[in-house]
Amino acid sequence: FSSYQQVLADNPRWVLAAGASAGLRGFFRSVAREYPDTVARVVEHTPGTTAEDIAADLVAELTAPDREPVVLRAPGTRRGLRMTEEGLGLLGSTGAGPAGDGAAEAAALGLDSDSVVLLVGGARGITARFAATLAGASRCRIELFGRTPLAEGAEDPALAAANTAGELRTALIAGGLRVPAEIERAIGRIQAEREVRGTLSKLTGLGSQVRYRAVDALDSEAVRGAIKEIHAEYGRLDGVVYAAGVIEDKLIAEKTPESYDRVFRTKVDGARELLEAIGELADGPRFAVLFGSIAATLGNRGQSDYAAANDALETLGTDWAADGEGRRGLTVHWGPWAPTGEGNHGMVTPELMRHYASRGIQLIDPDEGTMSLLRELAWGPEGDTAVVYTASGW
Repeated sequence: FSSYQQVLADNPRWVLAAGASAGLRGFFRSVAREYPDTVARVVEHTPGTTAEDIAADLVAELTAPDREPVVLRAPGTRRGLRMTEEGLGLLGSTGAGPAGDGAAEAAALGLDSDSVVLLVGGARGITARFAATLAGASRCRIELFGRTPLAEGAEDPALAAANTAGELRTALIAGGLRVPAEIERAIGRIQAEREVRGTLSKLTGLGSQVRYRAVDALDSEAVRGAIKEIHAEYGRLDGVVYAAGVIEDKLIAEKTPESYDRVFRTKVDGARELLEAIGELADGPRFAVLFGSIAATLGNRGQSDYAAANDALETLGTDWAADGEGRRGLTVHWGPWAPTGEGNHGMVTPELMRHYASRGIQLIDPDEGTMSLLRELAWGPEGDTAVVYTASGW
């Protein structure tokens, strides 16, 4: 990142990269949006292309009339990439059972009350919504990994009656807290714990056995240990969903290498740890879903790190699927989600929501979004390793 940052600071006319390194497509798509006067392009070649041909192709790209951020080259051919809308057929668009039920989709996936599905990325927001969709459709056992630690015992009675952030602030001050930063951290922790506990209660009410573990996705030892325990206890692990990630949006010129690394590693290294851990199981999952972002496929100003990280997920998921029989590794690049209705802003801030509204971009309805993923897993072509889901065109 630092090397590209230094090069771009000089406002060059061209920035070309040869190769197919994981994440490079998403990064260059964002570069192209942040530096509209610079031709930013990744040039990928088929295996076996000679160094002389690669050099000649790069020279040719300097005078190419288009501004494609990703170009695929083979002897005699040059191609760019475009998203193409495709349906899943009648079953995929309407489902095979009562609207919103999902039972037919769960059955097609082989999920029932004995099945075990692991979701990594917390018990809040969109992850929690999909867990509820799974529980309602199959009553499967659900394991949740998240970074929010849960305190043992009941909540402090002095805080239990405080519902809003304002009420919590008042209660914490009355309890002796005075430093503003400490008060806000305490409010965030309490609200996060409540949301997790609410998710666990909801999933139990839907008929699923559920367990939550405070596990950092980047802690290799903790991830592998917990997965082994789950598999040893049940003798199976049917599917995993990886939704962990952080966002620290800044333009390339303003971003620090440390911030870039933090965003990229949380998404990519965490997914790699998970896939390697389940790959070691004798009877591992049939599907692994990785939550990506449309920023990876289109690029986005201020999200070069996030776009690169989500683009790299595709490579990880594809490689995992190719390493075993009967596996499906699927990266879902989501468009922006509407708020879940649980104090969560989906995947966008209120400011971004207003920005999308001004551009006519609709937000994904949480219930429809989670059901669309279940349908994709049930009816989608098994050869598809990456898909984009949005509520409107871009």
